[in-house]
Amino acid sequence: MQMYYLIPLVLMVAGFAYSMYARKKALSEAANMTPEQIEQQFSDFYAQYYELQPGERIIGNWSGVEYQAPAGTARRIAGGVLNAASAAVIGVSTYVPNVHVGLTNSGRVLVSREYSDFGKRGNYKQLTAFEQGTRAFNQDATYPGQDIGSRPGNPFNPLVSLEFIQLRSPSGEIYEAWLSPQGSRHGQNGFSSILQSLG
Repeated sequence: MQMYYLIPLVLMVAGFAYSMYARKKALSEAANMTPEQIEQQFSDFYAQYYELQPGERIIGNWSGVEYQAPAGTARRIAGGVLNAASAAVIGVSTYVPNVHVGLTNSGRVLVSREYSDFGKRGNYKQLTAFEQGTRAFNQDATYPGQDIGSRPGNPFNPLVSLEFIQLRSPSGEIYEAWLSPQGSRHGQNGFSSILQSLG
């Protein structure tokens, strides 16, 4: 038996063990903090992705990938060939950007989108800000019975499936993404979907 087949299993177990250790450590640190300090620490962790207004804090954050409508077969093949050629010639290829969606204490909903800097991914810039009253809808509410394309893999936790979300502001602006149901909202125990906060 070749041992390299066990490498993914060992990495998954190690990742799970580390996440349990980090959670236990965070809980013990949080026990010695005031609620205001916990809220500020939560906001400080996610603030790097957004452009906050004075006095504004992040109270909820959900991560995933940007939604891209399915293309026809011919367009997908042509796009794949062009992407492969681009990567081979200049070392740059297209990708579906990761996104973060944040809820602020003022009720604004902020969307931060990944961009590459000289081919290096992992950079984020705020794409848009929706006003208070923005709501989140699932696939059944936005595209009932329609094919919206294949569900992408979750880049933040491969063990958790992403869910389609459409954000709709009171003025009618929309933004669509595949977001993890394992979002965080200050004051809630455990993970929650954005649908629970904005649905």
